Amino acid sequence: MSGLKIAICVKRDLHGLAVVRQLLPMLGDAQIRIFCSVKTRPDEERDPDLQLFKALERDFPLDVLAPLSSAFTPPAAAPQDWTPLPNLLPNDGGAVLADYAPDVILSIRFSLIFKPWLIERARLGIINIHPGPLPAYRGLYTPFWQILNREQTLGCTVHRVDEGIDTGPILGYGRLPRDPARSLFWHITQIYLSGLPIVAAQVDHLRNGGSLGGERQPAQGGDYYKFPTREDFGRFRAQEGQLVTARDYADILSMAYSDRPVR
Repeated sequence: MSGLKIAICVKRDLHGLAVVRQLLPMLGDAQIRIFCSVKTRPDEERDPDLQLFKALERDFPLDVLAPLSSAFTPPAAAPQDWTPLPNLLPNDGGAVLADYAPDVILSIRFSLIFKPWLIERARLGIINIHPGPLPAYRGLYTPFWQILNREQTLGCTVHRVDEGIDTGPILGYGRLPRDPARSLFWHITQIYLSGLPIVAAQVDHLRNGGSLGGERQPAQGGDYYKFPTREDFGRFRAQEGQLVTARDYADILSMAYSDRPVR
């Protein structure tokens, strides 16, 4: 995919690293730079389950393991070489991203909102993977809510970013059969992975002179979800089982720190 200058915007966490490791080989020889959001929401510090997820997603794999791994393939995958973005303000993090002047931005598990001025700076547009089917599952922590709502097929939406939140034209849906033997943690990564072939196909389309289209979402309908409460986590355990297991955590670690393909 020669000739395209791509900015990948991802969350600095284990799921983000696992997804990046699988995405980069799909992008050929495009010029790539990885930017990462480092924002921590107050809820993550107040709730014990969210504290646990923060430790498993960021503190241990990115602060402890990543510096110990010196042979990332390709080298751009190394988290220590990602450019941190504390915000997307025009005189701060947003300027850093804009100065790179990407042709296209790929937003995957990125926790910052693109403002109109920054959307305009991406010549070919911004492609986002939202970890839930739109418009039904807008908002936060949507893999959790899909499972708690007993959806048997989970999914993500690949869409073009517009000035709204989770409202842009839809480019495709990733689908994933729910595996009752697997935890929420495992499903989070897998939901994002289900959208990567769609992202790669859209990038290939842009490389060949195409443009981002997409199917417009309805103006009304759908729900907007927030971070789960303590009671929501209790209902999840009682109804659906495990938030994370040792087996699933080891599986995602292996994906992030080895070169094995997705299975």
